[in-house]
Amino acid sequence: MKIPAAEPGSSAWRLLAGTLLSCLAVAAAGAASKKPPAVPDVVSAVEGLSWLKRLGLTHQMSSMGKMGAMGERPSSAATPGGPSGAQSLQGSFTLSGADLYRLDCQACHNTGGGGLPPEIRSLIDPLRATSPVALRQQMAKRGVTLDDATVRQMTSQAEAAVRERLLKGGERMPPFRHLQGVEVDALLVYLKSLAGIAGAKEHQIQVTESPLRVGEHLVKGTCFICHDATGPGRDAIEGSPGLVPSLASLLEQDPLAVVVRKARDGAPAPGMQGKRGEMPVLSYLTAEEITAAYMYLAAYPPSR
Repeated sequence: MKIPAAEPGSSAWRLLAGTLLSCLAVAAAGAASKKPPAVPDVVSAVEGLSWLKRLGLTHQMSSMGKMGAMGERPSSAATPGGPSGAQSLQGSFTLSGADLYRLDCQACHNTGGGGLPPEIRSLIDPLRATSPVALRQQMAKRGVTLDDATVRQMTSQAEAAVRERLLKGGERMPPFRHLQGVEVDALLVYLKSLAGIAGAKEHQIQVTESPLRVGEHLVKGTCFICHDATGPGRDAIEGSPGLVPSLASLLEQDPLAVVVRKARDGAPAPGMQGKRGEMPVLSYLTAEEITAAYMYLAAYPPSR
């Protein structure tokens, strides 16, 4: 089809130019949409007692914070830089829902989301309730047939309940108020893939985050389960087995390289050379992620 010539400034020319600009805008939007969305850099310090202390539990009485040791080391790190120093992380992280799960959930719910019932409940059944197919299958076993409207209502309510639990916590589950909208979306679709919901694996979401945001995830989602924000450090607890040093003391007593090694490979307990302490080996974390946590604690000092 031949496009008729149009004089610059004419109404036909303005119409043609407007059409071309619209096409370019759509193409640019499509290209931009391929890049993982950036999460706003809203960061806050970790505060108060560890989650275990808030529940009235000691480290020895609970499996919380220890289940992540069952995981494998990540196959790759999604960020530039390395463990040589905090200054090495100058770029951003690209995180998947699986990464957010490792940083925020795996220490209690393990790699597959099953937890350790009855203390740590499974994440799988609540997520299966968000699937129309899984819901129909479950109800069919009970001899119940549901119409489409009821299925939509029930699955919608189930997903809303999961989202609320993530942000507000539960009887024994801490709230994850640091999670933002697109992070919750990415985490949920990953959890749905763990639950075997059809199509979830093909619709995973990635996000772009600053090192400080990544550090906040790791500290609040994993470290804060067992470690108070402030309080005694390593030297103060040598004669008190079972007492966990505070997060604030890490920066005062341990250089970054030591923190990375302890988290990923373990380390002798104070005064017990050659013997492992009670901290689980978190080998599923990358050195870059631990570096980001160290940077976060330095930039946002823990408070009471």
